Amino acid sequence: MPSSTLILSSDATRIGQDPRLLAKRARRGELIRVRRGAYVSARDWSSLNDRQRHGLLAAALAGTSLKTPVFTLKTAGLLWGLGVVGVPQQLQTATDDPRGGRSKNGVLRTLGSLDHGVCELGGFRVTEKARTTIELASRLNFAEALAVVDSSRREPSKAPMDTAADWDKEAPWGTALKEKTLEDAVSTLPASSRQQRAAKIIEFSTSGSESVGESMSRANMILHRIPLPRLQAVFQLRNGKTARTDFWWPELDLVGEFDGQGKYLRNQLRGGKTLQQVVMEEKARENALRALGLTVIRWDWAEMMNPRTFIRILTDGGLEPVRTGR
Repeated sequence: MPSSTLILSSDATRIGQDPRLLAKRARRGELIRVRRGAYVSARDWSSLNDRQRHGLLAAALAGTSLKTPVFTLKTAGLLWGLGVVGVPQQLQTATDDPRGGRSKNGVLRTLGSLDHGVCELGGFRVTEKARTTIELASRLNFAEALAVVDSSRREPSKAPMDTAADWDKEAPWGTALKEKTLEDAVSTLPASSRQQRAAKIIEFSTSGSESVGESMSRANMILHRIPLPRLQAVFQLRNGKTARTDFWWPELDLVGEFDGQGKYLRNQLRGGKTLQQVVMEEKARENALRALGLTVIRWDWAEMMNPRTFIRILTDGGLEPVRTGR
């Protein structure tokens, strides 16, 4: 859903219409006022998830502010399409006011430069991709930070479903960041403790992780000292087809698969196939992998987020935490 679905009072005035009619339509339940001077149809609003609503709120702020806001942290991450987990309750913008940290009218302002490390992204002003990535890496917990950094290093799709102007991105936008670029950006962080934290995340990051769920899974493996797998291994199946797996431990002939809801629930990721077709193809693919002598273990988001359950799934597959000496 593009930001053009926003209805701005300023646009009504520009074409000679009475903007008070928008308020009347909102009172009748036809429109939702998402910000002073910005409306969206009630039908469109009800169809959006939290992530999409946050993007629309950012578009509304950008369209109604006298001074162009600079979006930062999680809001900037969402506008870049990075692997941000969860949606902030407030829009996050940068301010050069030394008092920083002020919250008003659904906007949290954080102290930061409004000039250095800032760029245009479609109709938005945002912190640059490297700055956004590093600032999030220095603030989030290990698993969420790794998901963001991994996504920043991921090569964009050859046929992206979105453009820079879209606020509802399906995948990271812009050039994949190199490890050196991220390391250079670490020095811009204001505190040495935050620099050390971000540097450690970069050390564990990879360009081979293809989803937030895969990154979070790997982060939990690291935290629980599980031997790390190879990513995106390709196997030649007996039927002549190939299968690419999320995780592979060759020494155990063990394959691990993260089951994200996207491939089952989102039509564009199903390629127009029915849910039943996707499930049946996935089952046939798994059987073909087992026919090669591989053991296949699977987990979903809820299982991955429960440490006891996740570790049990891994150990049932033959993996054991690496014990370190004291």
